[in-house]
Amino acid sequence: MYLNIEFNNMEKTTVKARSRQGTKSMDLTIPAKVCGELDISPGDIFELTVKKDEKEVLTYKRVYKIK
Repeated sequence: MYLNIEFNNMEKTTVKARSRQGTKSMDLTIPAKVCGELDISPGDIFELTVKKDEKEVLTYKRVYKIK
């Protein structure tokens, strides 16, 4: 599965879901440019919303910011 990331005034970026050894969970890498622009840090917590219609859309909303 590939996901497109797009937000205000930034180009669309494609990321790849990667498996985690020893678990069925998947990781999505947030590109460094996006982390810098949005001040995303390790430990920040995001809420995931899944919308299924003609396309599958994953939306991440930051609910906690590490200080």
